[in-house]
Amino acid sequence: MPITQYYPVGAITVPSSWIAFSAGFVMTYLFIRIYFGKTAGDRIGNIFFNTVIIWKFSVILTDFSTVRHYPLSILYFHGGKIGWILALIVVGLLTIRQGMKEKWKYEDHWSLLLALISWQTVYQVVMTFLNDGSLLVKGGTIAFFVLLWALTFWSYRKKANSVSELSIIWIAVHFIVSASQPGAFWTMPLITTIGSGLLMWILQRQATHSVSRKEEAK
Repeated sequence: MPITQYYPVGAITVPSSWIAFSAGFVMTYLFIRIYFGKTAGDRIGNIFFNTVIIWKFSVILTDFSTVRHYPLSILYFHGGKIGWILALIVVGLLTIRQGMKEKWKYEDHWSLLLALISWQTVYQVVMTFLNDGSLLVKGGTIAFFVLLWALTFWSYRKKANSVSELSIIWIAVHFIVSASQPGAFWTMPLITTIGSGLLMWILQRQATHSVSRKEEAK
């Protein structure tokens, strides 16, 4: 959903997207921590934290002149869309490296996929409530993402689909939703979904290739 509303938080006014992002993080972390355990919860917490930190500090690269003249501006500004893409790439590479090092298995991949889709679902749902827009578009956004989350959770429990298949469905669903919403098509949430879907596809391909090599070695 496009940002149409801003809300006071303490002494500052923040866009609705910041509130939705925070709500998504808190609810996702609690869900993963309770359902999958401390290790998975800490992993998700680190991924979200690193993404935000890199995004915030990327303003040094995207607007160096402002930071040079007003160093404290780094506390109030961020790197925008370019900084967010940079954060996704860096954190994605770190996650792939971690997956290789720790030899992630079924539960690890699914806990990460569910975390990413849970965050996106909460974000989208909260945005529909915090911003103005067509009731039809809002209802469609909620329905698509809630059904996507339900399908993902069901697939995990029943082992009915692969992480790669759900990642492709996730990207397709977000394309449909983004096309139905007013405003720009290439939004940061859509870019995040594409990057996250590609990350999950790479992680599963990596794990499948590792298993294949072990079987060949026997």
